[in-house]
Amino acid sequence: MADINQIKVGNVYICKVKRLLQHGVIVDIDDTGKEGFIHISELSNRWVNDVKDVVKEGEQIVCKVVEQSPQMIELSAKRVNDNEKKQMLKEWSIEKRLSKLIENTEKNPAELIKSIKEEYGSLYNLYEELTSDNINALDKFKFGKDSKTAILNFVEKGKKKLTIKTKLTARSYDGDGVEKIKKLFSEKLSDPKNYDIRYIKAPDYMLIVSAGAPKKTLAENKKILGELEKKSKEYGVEFSYKEIKK
Repeated sequence: MADINQIKVGNVYICKVKRLLQHGVIVDIDDTGKEGFIHISELSNRWVNDVKDVVKEGEQIVCKVVEQSPQMIELSAKRVNDNEKKQMLKEWSIEKRLSKLIENTEKNPAELIKSIKEEYGSLYNLYEELTSDNINALDKFKFGKDSKTAILNFVEKGKKKLTIKTKLTARSYDGDGVEKIKKLFSEKLSDPKNYDIRYIKAPDYMLIVSAGAPKKTLAENKKILGELEKKSKEYGVEFSYKEIKK
């Protein structure tokens, strides 16, 4: 999420409708403690005669900052595209769930949340760091054991799983070529739980790599293919590959 302490033109926020006016609405901008104004013409892509036809008090909407001055922050709902809206709702949901989790497991949640936001700008940015397998990011803060475990479990459940399939081709014209190819593909190339090599039909095989988080899976796939290229030269096996699906 954008740093809530730095409201800037172009930033997107979750806003709560606070008050309906004749020519627009007043909203609370996320948990920044600041208010903004959305003109009636910026509420929707369609013509709006009455703001009540589009929004109601207490409703949460995704808005983009279009103008800022010491006197007023002007926002727009219609200038938020579908991808921005989807991403912001995702970030907002994770932010709130992490906040609730910390509140339920820590004695001084407010201070801890404050320190996280000072370091990362938002709880969601910490979440992103953790999904990149940088679990040491939690060591910067005074988390209790239960809280730390709960956060890591939450992050693990939310990780996007990536599977990479690569077609492997291996040939050997030596008398013991078949044995050499078998030996090549029986080598321990990485953690066995992260990959599998399956026979299709001579001379083709399939490498399937799924190590969890996308970043880790990509790294494992690169590592395994590198090892196969290296070992194939040692065994005198012609080796090539082609990625077929991510």
